Amino acid sequence: MLFILAVLAVSCASDEDFANPLDAENLRTAGAPDGLVLYAGDEQVRVTWNDTGQEGIQAYRIYRRATDDADFTEVGYVTAPASEFIDTLNLENDRRDSLGRVLAYEYRISYIDVNGVETPDANNPPRTDEEPRRVWKTEFATPSVPPPSPIVTLGEPTDLTVKLFWRDYAVPYDFSLFRVYAAVDTDDAAEKSLSFRLLAEITRDKDYYFDFDFEEDGIRKVYRIAAVDEFGAEGVTTISATVPNLPPAPPKDVRVRYLPRSLFNTKYDAVISWTPNTEADLAGYQLYTADAEGNLLPRPAVGRKERNFTIPGEDPILIGQSLEFRRYYITAYDDTPGPDGRRDESALVEARP
Repeated sequence: MLFILAVLAVSCASDEDFANPLDAENLRTAGAPDGLVLYAGDEQVRVTWNDTGQEGIQAYRIYRRATDDADFTEVGYVTAPASEFIDTLNLENDRRDSLGRVLAYEYRISYIDVNGVETPDANNPPRTDEEPRRVWKTEFATPSVPPPSPIVTLGEPTDLTVKLFWRDYAVPYDFSLFRVYAAVDTDDAAEKSLSFRLLAEITRDKDYYFDFDFEEDGIRKVYRIAAVDEFGAEGVTTISATVPNLPPAPPKDVRVRYLPRSLFNTKYDAVISWTPNTEADLAGYQLYTADAEGNLLPRPAVGRKERNFTIPGEDPILIGQSLEFRRYYITAYDDTPGPDGRRDESALVEARP
């Protein structure tokens, strides 16, 4: 019996997980379009959502109510394909109640199919006290005059990092925080079609953000740095940046041990060790040795997960009148060629005994 109940539970969860989000029976969306996001402005609210391009959608309806109102009212109707609506209908800035608490406007959207059927049905909306419980998702916004947009500059290039600065920002009296959004840019992507996501919310005393979320060189992102007031209105600056094509950092703590192979000859094993790098685009390490004249000679290349390597059966070299152990070196290299088309290697590090 317990087995049957477990199977039924998994089955129900799976059905819900894979249900069409535009299906009126979907418990998570009640059929409303996904991705509802609001952007407050000066006596206006920009309402955005995900337009999936699904066939059969004719239009979208946008509904609004003030938080002190009981009912939603239609404030917008846009034909598909569409993914935003700017509401300017009788909106007030900086609304507060008698106790000084912020008052917002609440929004929700529906879609109309080619047969004129609206989902969710605004005349018979899903109720949260019914079973199964379906939720017609809403979002809140309070119009306000946005703060001044920050002046954003890029910092000195470093490997797999974009540095954003907005120094000397004059913080207004109603300031709340900074937000940093980003979208991966491609050659064929217009800014409106970019998929921005929130990276960070930053307090007023911090005037920079470093983006380390890169897997390889040459990735380009579009950033939106927003100054946000206490009502949620954003003054936005947009800037593009490409993570530079730079080599990894040099390996650290590079050591060599010379292990004699026999009492009857001068051959030895060179055991080279290092602290491994952490770069996401690291491809491996290249070993070198120097000859008697100091010329570098390439030795084996080893994989990115290695932290030591043994070169067996080495011969000392004659320096002046004496035999000496060879000197060994190592570099780290990534998986993206440098601007000259050659392997992108770090600075050379000598192994110390």
